[in-house]
Amino acid sequence: MSSDKSHCDVLIVGGGLVGSTLAYALSQAKISTVLLEERNPGFIGQPSFDDRVTALANGSQRIFQGLGLWKDLLEVVEPIKSIHISERGRFGMSRIIAEEEGVSALGYTIENRVLGGTIWSKLSSLDSLTCLAPAKLDSLSIKTDEIIARVKIDDSNHEVRAKLVVAADGIRSKVRESLGIAVLTDVYDQQAVIVNCQTEVPHGGQAFERFTPSGPLAFLPLRHNRVGVVWTLSPEKKKIISDLSDKEFTAELQKSFGNRLGRINRVGSRSFYPLTRVRSDTLISSRAVLVGNAALNLHPVAGQGFNLALRDIAALAEVLVDAQCNNNTIDLGDSCFLDSYQAWRYGDQQRVAQFTHGLIKLFGYKLGPLAITRSLGLVAFDLIPGAKGMLARQTMGLSGRLSRLARGLPLVS
Repeated sequence: MSSDKSHCDVLIVGGGLVGSTLAYALSQAKISTVLLEERNPGFIGQPSFDDRVTALANGSQRIFQGLGLWKDLLEVVEPIKSIHISERGRFGMSRIIAEEEGVSALGYTIENRVLGGTIWSKLSSLDSLTCLAPAKLDSLSIKTDEIIARVKIDDSNHEVRAKLVVAADGIRSKVRESLGIAVLTDVYDQQAVIVNCQTEVPHGGQAFERFTPSGPLAFLPLRHNRVGVVWTLSPEKKKIISDLSDKEFTAELQKSFGNRLGRINRVGSRSFYPLTRVRSDTLISSRAVLVGNAALNLHPVAGQGFNLALRDIAALAEVLVDAQCNNNTIDLGDSCFLDSYQAWRYGDQQRVAQFTHGLIKLFGYKLGPLAITRSLGLVAFDLIPGAKGMLARQTMGLSGRLSRLARGLPLVS
């Protein structure tokens, strides 16, 4: 920034996967945008064995296709051809198969650094976008006709004035705090261990969701014959697992997962994260919108968090783009547009939040009669016509009112 002031229509605070994708989407309609990110994007490097991975639902693939980014991602994603659902020690199981659902893949996995690097590589050439990174939000003031953000870049203080601020700054959102928006928190008393591994049998595009006594265990197919593991543990189990050697950890993981992919031959470094569901009281405030984890942070079961956030920003971009197309001098922070966005997205957010929360509650109980009911339910789910299709469309992000991007169409015609 060459001056101490910058004027724009939209200020996006947070340049992670959610914020940077929204910035790219708005640029397609030439909406003047400032993207504020604390980290230096120049540190994005080549992926390693241990990199965190995101599972993109089929609907998310369509959003990137509508944005014109999928051609850059196609060579670096791993398709998910089927999902195997089971409960350890029980007879019930089910499979969702892409071919049976009429799609080429149920979803795709990609390293976060690859996805983030691809998006950020496009941002520098956009005339309507100013990227401030690394830069830190100091304070935020909401006025009648604009928002004023005070920003620190190196040792200099700057000011950004915008019509609308978008909070994409994560679960501990400073924007949300500045706006005084309260949150509801459900503490699951669980920890997730995330680790990549290699298996004796190639995964062949199979994903596995296995419910164990300590919590859900997901195996996701990755590139280079790797598998991404998200293992939910009780605090007691986490303490035991964190102290194990790689050999001992591999044995525990093998015991919980079984031998569907043969022996686990190699494990990478382990990362541990406490699990909570955090829900903001509202998605909008005066001249402000919350997206991503700033609005709703989910349990990782079924991999819905980032995919839900993509549907949110696709809808928000459509609301703002359509508003500007109808009137180039329109105030994009007007409450009528924000109300329209919240009415559109609230239902989907509630359904996904209840779905993931319900899975944890259902499979968290160890009582005999309920455990038998779960097993029968998985069998019935596999046999009842249409049941798998309904779940598949929900988890693929293809149900409900879809934005143009979620249908694979361009945001701007």
